[in-house]
Amino acid sequence: MSDEMEFGVMLSATSNTYGIPDEDLPEVFRRSGQVAEDSGFDVVVAGDHIVYPKEIPSDYEYSSSGEPPFDTETSVFDVFQVFAHLAAVTDDIDLGTNVVAAPYRHPLVLTKNILSIDALSQGRFDFGVAPGWMKTEFDALGTPFEERGRRTDEFLEIFELACENGIASYEGEFYQFDEVGFHPRPAHDIPVWIGGKSGAAIRRVGQFGTGWSTLWDYPDDVAGTRDRIMNAWTDFEREGDPEIAVLRPVNLSADADPDRLLSGEPADIVEDVETYRDAGATRIIVDFFTTDIDEQVRLMEQFGDEIIDAF
Repeated sequence: MSDEMEFGVMLSATSNTYGIPDEDLPEVFRRSGQVAEDSGFDVVVAGDHIVYPKEIPSDYEYSSSGEPPFDTETSVFDVFQVFAHLAAVTDDIDLGTNVVAAPYRHPLVLTKNILSIDALSQGRFDFGVAPGWMKTEFDALGTPFEERGRRTDEFLEIFELACENGIASYEGEFYQFDEVGFHPRPAHDIPVWIGGKSGAAIRRVGQFGTGWSTLWDYPDDVAGTRDRIMNAWTDFEREGDPEIAVLRPVNLSADADPDRLLSGEPADIVEDVETYRDAGATRIIVDFFTTDIDEQVRLMEQFGDEIIDAF
């Protein structure tokens, strides 16, 4: 297991409610991406939704109320176009989805999106992918929710063929096509981060993934899942070690609760990151408890100076 730790930041304004007019959000994206790069972050990530239906399942596990931080009034930008925009105004920072719901797009379209943004960013794209969770969004798109896992597997098979062969055909349960060419050609192996905790998700990490991406998990949970991943890694005779990314909100304010993870004084947060590293995490992605962009920028700069520089 590597001792190196990478750091990312969540660009949640692309798909969460911020109360900012649509015409002002591109400047928010540019400012956030450039500040993240200047502050020493390795990657900026963003989520993926096509539309927000009126009816959203009220079992969102990442808020205390169970209500998600978005609705039909929320601006939601196409994540690939946002990253094409950011690729033009940044130089070194990686750009990653966290995560794309694979069944939302035909595999040929999704593969084209990935190969294009990787080329436009000169090899800086990290691809996070999962089957998706919002049934009503699947309904709006006309894609059967119960097929999402198998459709994700077929996409991953097609994407692997596209990267390895350049020209390929495919015959699956849901997708079939005769030989086609895949362009632009990737100049390197595009990292694939698999989301989810089911047995099928862990199997996908071993079969297709560079690593695993999760939200809010505690270090003990990460260590336990890493053991499961290593079993799958062995089953598929993979070499090296899987990468593991954990996304959690950070709180560096004066009244931050030091008993919460990534909350408190910088020394407390450094200690928490080290605990995650010991559990097997190789990347920490931070989000914020505030939607105030000026405060987010200040926190990114502080995190870079006082946390990232400690590693």
